[in-house]
Amino acid sequence: MPKRTPNEAAPAQPDVRRSKRDTKAPERFRPSHFADVPHELMTLIHDVAASAASKSDVPFEADAIVALEEALEPMLEALCAKAFVLAAKDGRDTITEDECALGALKLTHS
Repeated sequence: MPKRTPNEAAPAQPDVRRSKRDTKAPERFRPSHFADVPHELMTLIHDVAASAASKSDVPFEADAIVALEEALEPMLEALCAKAFVLAAKDGRDTITEDECALGALKLTHS
């Protein structure tokens, strides 16, 4: 780098430094029993939380959506477990919307 003379002004510095990287919500590592949770259920939990956040008049931060997902997870797992019991009684290993609705009724009334 060449030397400046004493009368030469220093180059202008920008007041605010801006990153050129894309901004997006951070992905958090949440150690728990997620290996036991099917990917489809995790996708459903994420979709429900994101949908609820998008309908809100108050803006949600990424951590708030993650907290909502963590609150929804045990409820949806219990719902799927109840629905699976009903499907197993019918001799199937997949659940239907009707069984989910009955499972939700059993959860709310128990």
